[in-house]
Amino acid sequence: MNTDTSTVYRVRDDRVAWRAAGDEAVLLDVRQSVYFALDRSAALLWPYLVAGATAAELAEALAGREAVDPERAVADVHAFLAELEAADLLERR
Repeated sequence: MNTDTSTVYRVRDDRVAWRAAGDEAVLLDVRQSVYFALDRSAALLWPYLVAGATAAELAEALAGREAVDPERAVADVHAFLAELEAADLLERR
């Protein structure tokens, strides 16, 4: 797996309100009043992002819980992080 092991991604709690909805989750960007729906896989990763996690930790969690090939998990995690960053919902440490 080729993942960043040092950067920790964390949800900007000043920017996001969220609720679990079954296997999915709903996010609200409180500044823009925009809703986002997370599917089961993304909702699985969300608590890790609330606590703070690296891309490698997220990919490991996804591959461990879902029937996802490890390389596919890495690609999916990076795509998910890119979407959240584009919406300015994450911070990096």
